[in-house]
Amino acid sequence: MKFVDIENWNRKTIYEYFKDFPDPFFNLTANLDVTGLYRFCKEKNLSFSLANLFYSLETVNEIREFRIRLKDEKLVEFDRIDATMTIAQPDETFSFCYFEMQENVFDFNEAGSAAVEKYTRLKTFDVMRDRVDLIYSSVIPWVSFTSFKHASRLNNKFTIPRMVWGRMFEADGRKKLPHSVEVNHAIADGFHVGKYFVSLQKRLDDFGF
Repeated sequence: MKFVDIENWNRKTIYEYFKDFPDPFFNLTANLDVTGLYRFCKEKNLSFSLANLFYSLETVNEIREFRIRLKDEKLVEFDRIDATMTIAQPDETFSFCYFEMQENVFDFNEAGSAAVEKYTRLKTFDVMRDRVDLIYSSVIPWVSFTSFKHASRLNNKFTIPRMVWGRMFEADGRKKLPHSVEVNHAIADGFHVGKYFVSLQKRLDDFGF
């Protein structure tokens, strides 16, 4: 972790413009082509949900603005970002699960499967609450949504990106997955969210068609 040198940050003016907005958050939603990844997961007996989260985290960690947070009133840049994600409970409720980033998708699948078992038993919302070096993730597997709005306390000091995946659907013989990304505009712009989508799609395309 290191402090962000705001005076020499190329986004200084943008940061200062948006940081005191009561609601500085914006959200982009797009459909990802996951045809290759879905096939790969079937062939390798991997959880599609965990593989998808892994490649999202891998993309997050390569983009500086997705690793910047406000911590103790200071802007800091983390070396690595992990994730929490909602998991379904048998009684039709949900809780949260912590996923630590791993070196590869196979290790992430193994560690993530163990984490799901652990946090399903714990059934808790109190997961890494004191940490900000995370992304918050959720899955809405029943709806192929075209937009998304998070519940929020409208705390403009909140700088953790929030991501949601929807229900997979088919279009023109391809498997598509709705994906929503919300960020604090004081920390990141449309350019960075667009960069995230483009880079993540490239990773997914590497699995072939």
